[in-house]
Amino acid sequence: MAATALDDRSRDILRLLVQLHIATGEPVGSVTLARSLARPLSSATLRNVMAELERMGYLDQPHTSAGRLPTDEAYRLYVDGLMGQRRPLPAGEAAAIESELRPRDGSPAQVMENASQLLSRLTHNVGFVLAPEMGRATFRHLDLVRLPHPRILVVMVARSGLVTSKVIDVEERIEQDGLQECANYLNAHFAGQTLAAIHAQLVELMTQEKALYDSLLQKVVSVGQRAFAVESDTANVYLGGTSNILDQPEFEANVRRMRALFKTFEEKSRLVRILNACLAGDGLRIIIGHENTDPELQDLALVTATYPMDGETGCGVGVMGATRMEYGRVVALVDHIARAVSRTLEELRG
Repeated sequence: MAATALDDRSRDILRLLVQLHIATGEPVGSVTLARSLARPLSSATLRNVMAELERMGYLDQPHTSAGRLPTDEAYRLYVDGLMGQRRPLPAGEAAAIESELRPRDGSPAQVMENASQLLSRLTHNVGFVLAPEMGRATFRHLDLVRLPHPRILVVMVARSGLVTSKVIDVEERIEQDGLQECANYLNAHFAGQTLAAIHAQLVELMTQEKALYDSLLQKVVSVGQRAFAVESDTANVYLGGTSNILDQPEFEANVRRMRALFKTFEEKSRLVRILNACLAGDGLRIIIGHENTDPELQDLALVTATYPMDGETGCGVGVMGATRMEYGRVVALVDHIARAVSRTLEELRG
């Protein structure tokens, strides 16, 4: 495991080596470093410092005659140093992003789709937005639509404005008028609560004696329990620029890694679980290489941000790409776009 007790000279050399590797994608040798350093140091001195950094776990040497590559620990040290020097995006670029986020159709889904595409285009990596899980969102309204028996379409709106729909099955044949009565009852009694809380109350209601004799309550319990059931995969993930991975030299020569990564992108429920773990808590997070718990993402870095919307869990916004990414630029973009998504969704809701 890498130590972090570096003197100023070693820290400067490591920071420059990381910057050069980010820029070129190639191993960095002592001659290249000597040309770029602000302080004059011989190649022999640099080789000695680099050998020590390698011993400490910050550098790796793919071949004995090659230069060095930064390890995940080197990137972590580099990123932690950047976080104290963060700068906001230029005003013009920030304004352009806000404009592009706004949906033509006024839908929250389009905001999130726009955000994932913006992140992808501006960072040349994979951009993603993870909508809040409906089970943790605050319920505002639902509509029930009769389909051929035994199916019913449930269209649910969260307080954030996000809309989800699903089809449920019920044993009893219920006409549209009966479904409207159920919807009116559920909307009147449960608006402002989470799905998990509503489902628990419906289970409790089912045990009460009045529900055994009241036909409306029987329908409400039967339909409501299924409508408000908290499913394991209720979040939508919007991905932009997955093909950008193909342009990364770290991946283009390794077909197995590429296939495994694209399989992860295609398995929505697994991807949602992975991203939810990466987005734990509010604010900005940077997860580098082996800090990822999922083996298929341990060659990647993720920069993520989540900001609450009116007290609720907000959308998870982020970028994933090779550990050799422009962290300063990516962090500024992810942070700004996450805040802009929250503001835009609140405006649409208002």
